[in-house]
Amino acid sequence: MHYFTICARNYLGYALTLRDSVLRAEPGARFTIFLADDQVDDAEVAAFTVPAQALNIPGFADMCFRYTLMELSTAIKPYCFDHVFDQMGAARAVYLDPDIEVFRPLDAVRQAFDAGASAVLTPHILQPYQDNKTPGDLDILSSGTFNLGFGAFAKVPEARDFITWWGRKTRTDCYVDLPRGKFVDQKWVDFAPSFLADLHVLRDPGYNVAYWNLSGRPVEAGPDGLTAGGAPLVFFHFSGVVPGDRTVFSKHQDRITMDTAGPAADLVRAYLDQLDAKGQASWASTPYAYACYEDGTPIPPPVRRGPLTGGDLATTLKAYDSTYWNALSPDVEQSDGAPVTRLMLAVHAMRTDLQETFPLTSESGRKGFHAWFITHAGREQRLTDEMMPAGSSRQSQITAAMRRTASRLRNGKR
Repeated sequence: MHYFTICARNYLGYALTLRDSVLRAEPGARFTIFLADDQVDDAEVAAFTVPAQALNIPGFADMCFRYTLMELSTAIKPYCFDHVFDQMGAARAVYLDPDIEVFRPLDAVRQAFDAGASAVLTPHILQPYQDNKTPGDLDILSSGTFNLGFGAFAKVPEARDFITWWGRKTRTDCYVDLPRGKFVDQKWVDFAPSFLADLHVLRDPGYNVAYWNLSGRPVEAGPDGLTAGGAPLVFFHFSGVVPGDRTVFSKHQDRITMDTAGPAADLVRAYLDQLDAKGQASWASTPYAYACYEDGTPIPPPVRRGPLTGGDLATTLKAYDSTYWNALSPDVEQSDGAPVTRLMLAVHAMRTDLQETFPLTSESGRKGFHAWFITHAGREQRLTDEMMPAGSSRQSQITAAMRRTASRLRNGKR
């Protein structure tokens, strides 16, 4: 089996820790790090890394522009499987998130493939939650039945067809958009039991142990090593640990603390030590190649949701297109004194709270949203003055918006 992970350069301390653990558990294993980023300068690390540009994904420039770092890192996953199969000659490929540590060989995965499985996936949970903590059952439903921190596919027609379909989805629709039922690459794989006749759902509690399932498969220290839910611990997923803060078990939940995690807390402490040894603090400061325009201006999240450009990467990341984004939106009725630009509409479309509070179908909603945008959007969405509605500087618009609000209050209007 060929193992791989995906990360940006600022996460390489995690990926290198994962690589070491795989090679300890399976000496001689093949392991590749795919970078959703530029290549690294370190020649030793570069020897086993592949930058995403080398995958020759159709429309890759648009993906770099339209997706956040997390979205891009997950969107390229199907194409990494293709690369491992077609360019590296693997018959079986295993993806692992970079924040995983492997303790034993993945024998159950091999056995599943030997028995004819086309793919192997692990569910987030094997039993319902018994409390009202976070995450809950609805959180799992929103993010996806299977945790795609692990996924394994064989080089067989059924799996290749699924990966091709999956890649078409992630190339243009790999967003974190829970209100619309989307969660990067992971939510799409809910279709796996329907599309893959030879899917193997791996229910071994020692695989993919993490904060979301630890309450049902506690880690214990035994004479033969660590166990989870009574089974040998094969790999632990350290999602949500905070380098530099040894008091946090996982920042993504409120169910488990370092005081209640048992031997799993010791795992977290040892893992943080490994991250330190791999220089994660230094890697963390490495800038992301696709975070900014050519002039260094950060690309605001709503602008990433813009139309496909079809250009190359250099052209796509060259500069903010003020002619397009600052134009009045043709999809909204305009009100005097409260214009709604394309950029403003993109911000509105990303936020269900704004949609509920300021419906753009009414004049009062449009004016309320305009006032909110001028007052808050610049800071929240990292917008420059060039990106604000035309007519005045941001500060003068804030002042004008505050005056209009004060006037409405004086007149008894809300």
